Amino acid sequence: MAIDPTQPFVPVILGGDIGTYTLAREFYEAYGVRSVVLPAAGNGVIEHSVAIELRPIGSMADEDRVASALAELARELKSEADRPLMLFGSLDFHIMLIAKNRAALEEHYVIPYPQLETIEAAAVKENFYALAEKLGIAHPRTSVYYPGADLAQLAGSFTYPVIGKPSSSADWIAAKFVGKQKIHTINSRDELESLVSKIDASGYNSGYIFQEYIPGGDDAMRLCTYFATNEEKVIFAGYGEVVIEEHAPLVLGNSAAIVTGRNDQMAADGARMLEELGWRGIAMIDAKYDHRDGTVKFFEINPRLGRNHFYLTAAGVNPARFYVTEFLGAQFDDSNPQTDAVVDTEAGVLQLSRQQLFTVLPHHLLRRFLDSDTGRKAEALLKAGKVSNPLKFAAEKNLRRKLYLLLNAVNHYRKYKKFPPRTLQP
Repeated sequence: MAIDPTQPFVPVILGGDIGTYTLAREFYEAYGVRSVVLPAAGNGVIEHSVAIELRPIGSMADEDRVASALAELARELKSEADRPLMLFGSLDFHIMLIAKNRAALEEHYVIPYPQLETIEAAAVKENFYALAEKLGIAHPRTSVYYPGADLAQLAGSFTYPVIGKPSSSADWIAAKFVGKQKIHTINSRDELESLVSKIDASGYNSGYIFQEYIPGGDDAMRLCTYFATNEEKVIFAGYGEVVIEEHAPLVLGNSAAIVTGRNDQMAADGARMLEELGWRGIAMIDAKYDHRDGTVKFFEINPRLGRNHFYLTAAGVNPARFYVTEFLGAQFDDSNPQTDAVVDTEAGVLQLSRQQLFTVLPHHLLRRFLDSDTGRKAEALLKAGKVSNPLKFAAEKNLRRKLYLLLNAVNHYRKYKKFPPRTLQP
């Protein structure tokens, strides 16, 4: 099925994960438009969807080739009808690719992201922590290791456990070593030295973050998605409390269930940080609640929608509308963001007014992990039927997607049996 030439605009999305599917679904729900999705290869989450025209592109390691393919796609789409094309990425790597090739891509696409310099000031974690320090925003104590540097002085200040993560998520993709994870928990000097030796030999050349461990399980994790106008003014902050995360190594740290809510501290601090950066469009900040001092401590900025951003749409705020109203204009959507799904707050931005449960897990499996304050909120929302899953979309009629949903549910049981969450670990 090709894109209908009468469609008023076309979202083009790099990626192939659940966040890619979710954004395509959100555009379809809001405007009835289909998105062209460019993954490395097809997979069950994005195949056979009413909302997606699938165009697998192969490896994205060669950025020049990807940029050329995007230009060719734009020429094809505009030959069918002269209409705006909006370009999105699902991972930090995609956003950096778009930003680096912005001059060429802007000839064909509306790009709803800041300039490369702004993205690097936020997405590279060592820059993020320096900015948090400057603005007096709560964050964990942090040190930066550069491959090949002397570890002795750096390691001397650590109290274990220590959290390790790459400063550049985009560069980390190319690092190759046995036991590589998105986030490492280091419990001793020996483990630290072992990890550093692997990083040194992996081909990764950016900074690597070693950070104070903030005590608490998955239910202490927080996230907030912000929207900034073209005038670099943050107008919305969508807050969520994590119920449970995924713990399989390649997806470690991704939220599997989120309860929506409000948090004036996180809304105001994030807005202040993004306005200092001169942000345009959407960003998502990861954080953790520290029960020792009652503050939410910022971890990182993602220069895009998060993988599990559907918690926003579940609570009544579809981010596709932000993109269209701000970057395409009122001729495509003149709706008022002041709906009953948002409320003005003392933080100076709109926040979510509804409490809703987002989850990608089967409800029977999720109920095993509700022994926490956030979990009890989730349990009440489950009982009230206020729960949403981005993959459960009534418009999807293809039987192969229904089979995928069944297999996906079974796979979640397998993953949580093999990789239990921190709340179940000794």
